[in-house]
Amino acid sequence: MTYLAFRNLFQQKFRLALSIGGVALAMMLIVLLNGFLAGIYVQVTAYLDNTPADLIVAQDGVANLLSATSLLPANTVDLARGVPGVSRLIPIVSQFVILDIHDEKVVAYMIGYEPELGGGPWALKAGRSPADDDEIVLDWVMAQQHNFDIGDTIEILDEDFTVVGLSDGTNSWMNSFFFIEKRAAERLLLAPDSTSFLLLTLEPEADPTAVETRLRRRLRDVEILPASVVKQNDVDLLVQIFAIPLQMMVAISFAVGTAILGMVIYTATVERVREYGVLKAIGAKNRHLYLLVTQQGLVTALLGVTLGIGLAWLMAQWVMVVSPKFLVIIQPGSTLTATITGLLMGLLAALLPARYVGHLDPARVFRK
Repeated sequence: MTYLAFRNLFQQKFRLALSIGGVALAMMLIVLLNGFLAGIYVQVTAYLDNTPADLIVAQDGVANLLSATSLLPANTVDLARGVPGVSRLIPIVSQFVILDIHDEKVVAYMIGYEPELGGGPWALKAGRSPADDDEIVLDWVMAQQHNFDIGDTIEILDEDFTVVGLSDGTNSWMNSFFFIEKRAAERLLLAPDSTSFLLLTLEPEADPTAVETRLRRRLRDVEILPASVVKQNDVDLLVQIFAIPLQMMVAISFAVGTAILGMVIYTATVERVREYGVLKAIGAKNRHLYLLVTQQGLVTALLGVTLGIGLAWLMAQWVMVVSPKFLVIIQPGSTLTATITGLLMGLLAALLPARYVGHLDPARVFRK
């Protein structure tokens, strides 16, 4: 039966190539969309992933970093500084701002930080960190897109800043980070001595629950959340907007690939109806014929999956070179899932042809 399956499959090479190509394109789209979604997850949590923080103190009612405006009470930093178990405090001023760059509106996320305490860019592609309150570090993708280089001047909320550094890993297709000194951010927002978020790092032996309890006794009218919770909240709020459409596109790709493969296998089965009739006439059981048709579907699907994963990887590299703001991450786990999905596609595509063969009457076949 395996020999017959391969013979039937490879007898019409052009048709086989079309079916493999259809499956490959469907799988390429599935892997690429999942890789794009994985990249969004990484970009959304990039700041907290690379900035030391076990607990985050925010304005009362604020549970997100990237999607909310926060302003802490004036004495929050001083009150948190003496809490046992806290080894490091990083106050930042953060805010989404709209920049007017070359007559184009650009959304960016401002981080105002104190260089001696941390919270700034974690990787510099070129230049240095700000050393004065009129200096700025731009994301390198944003700088490249809008033709900024080190030494150039950029206007932020009606004030001029000199670009002294270009950061890496601080961009997403939604917005870019830029970094200035905290006192500069306070001046831009007309909020002197203000803090948006307080990032706390605990001592290695400290009990997080006990430290959080001590903080709550000292700090009133604030939110105190583990950094992992804040990251998940950002993901839930921002990524869900894009996850549902992407998942729908994945489902459509799966359906289209299955339909193409099923149509090809069904056509090949109908064309060889006499051969199947002979097999049934000489005693072949339905299960043998089912196996024959299923093998054709699985082999075609496996070839298509292999080609599709390769095409997805090449396309991902091309997308990130042409438009670096997009991050596409193709993980081993996603390729395994794609392989299983492709095999399932092959099994589903074989259902209709297998049903046709199972109801085949050899006598009626030979009378035609």
